[in-house]
Amino acid sequence: MLETSDYLKDDCLKINCTVGVVVSAIDCSRLHSIQVPDSDIGSDFGMLLENMEELFEGVDSDEQEIMVPDMEPKVFEAMLQFIYRDELVEDELVASSSSSSPLITDTITAKLLAAADRYDLARLRRVCESRLCKDISVNSVAQTLALAERFHAAELKAICLRFAAENLAAVMRSDGFEYLKERCPALQSEILKTVAGCEEDCSSGSKSRSVWAQLSDGGDTGGRRVRQRT
Repeated sequence: MLETSDYLKDDCLKINCTVGVVVSAIDCSRLHSIQVPDSDIGSDFGMLLENMEELFEGVDSDEQEIMVPDMEPKVFEAMLQFIYRDELVEDELVASSSSSSPLITDTITAKLLAAADRYDLARLRRVCESRLCKDISVNSVAQTLALAERFHAAELKAICLRFAAENLAAVMRSDGFEYLKERCPALQSEILKTVAGCEEDCSSGSKSRSVWAQLSDGGDTGGRRVRQRT
């Protein structure tokens, strides 16, 4: 029957087989998944801070007082918030930056920069540098530069030097520049060195205006912010 059937062709027979495999173990990860929530360690540490359960551990109940000289309570509290929660209270920073005081050194951000330098909090220093950088203007750059120099904010200092060099005429007419003359004369020399670098950029075809050209026409004396070059 096989020899006379249609399945046999040229003395060859092809057989198709379906093979099934029984698996004794089941890969659970393919069937279900469990979502792991984001870390809430910052919230946990924040609760410890608010409840003061860690700050006064091992301290007698009659001696629950820690003296921190040369730092305002609100600045110390903001620093602790950052240490425990890795974030700053935005409302306080905004209120501080919009205050009527003309001095950059009076802002919470500037005082936090000092605290970061004092306690070697590198990430807090970087956050403060970033915030102060956003508020650089012709009138504030000299004070910000002095602040950066004092508290070892290297990136902020470099940006201030570049900004002051590229807007030298206007900066020289600001009150902050007089502050540099009195308190930080060495920084004036650094500004002039940066001016030389800016002049090299101009001579190599940069679109930035020559610093000496700014001086010749009086520059921007309105005290307004001048665009920073990136």
